[in-house]
Amino acid sequence: MQLRMTAASVLSRLTAWIIDGSIFIFYFFLIAVILNTLFYSYNKYSFLITFIVYFVLYLPMMLYPFFCEKYFKGQTIGKKVMNIRVVNLDGSRPSTGQLLLRWLLLLVDGVLLGPCIGLISIIFSRNCQRLGDLAAGTTVVRTRDYSSTSIGLYNFLFNDPNYRPFYPEAANLTWRQVETIANALHSYQVAARRNDLIPALAQKVQQQLGVRQVMPPAQFLQTIVNDYYYYDVKK
Repeated sequence: MQLRMTAASVLSRLTAWIIDGSIFIFYFFLIAVILNTLFYSYNKYSFLITFIVYFVLYLPMMLYPFFCEKYFKGQTIGKKVMNIRVVNLDGSRPSTGQLLLRWLLLLVDGVLLGPCIGLISIIFSRNCQRLGDLAAGTTVVRTRDYSSTSIGLYNFLFNDPNYRPFYPEAANLTWRQVETIANALHSYQVAARRNDLIPALAQKVQQQLGVRQVMPPAQFLQTIVNDYYYYDVKK
């Protein structure tokens, strides 16, 4: 089941844009004031040196959306304030490549063509997606929708309000590792190798986490996945 009706409202995304944009503008003018003062006092610097210094100092802010969404679970500061986040259409977390593509197209539908293009795309697309979302297969949802919506590819039990994790150590896994486990459990492409793959994978996960496997391999791995997402969503 894809996330459609739970897509974040246009107002939430627009407000998040304004917050992030305000941060960018503040940073831009702060750096401009500092560097203008510096180069006014030391006008011996060449145009090339001046350009390089400006570029290096402005680059972190240009990369701000990408790195925030990668390392803070799909949220910039603006998205965090508005309780929204970037996710895949099935509810899982986007890969680095998806977030990079989304960021690159932000330069198109958010800068070069103006924010109105992105806004129009969000309003009229089926899953409230701007051009970057359409290309990357992502969307933006409210955090509470993400926490309460069953992720389409897998049957995650963490959505049950009475669910209690069995292996707290699962929180030490990376998102990519958990996606690999989940794919091994549910992908039809590995069905033919399931009898050999699942026990071997369960043993490897058990050794990595330093836990005891007190249930069948497939159930153990599914529990690890559920426990990971329980902690991931609750953070």
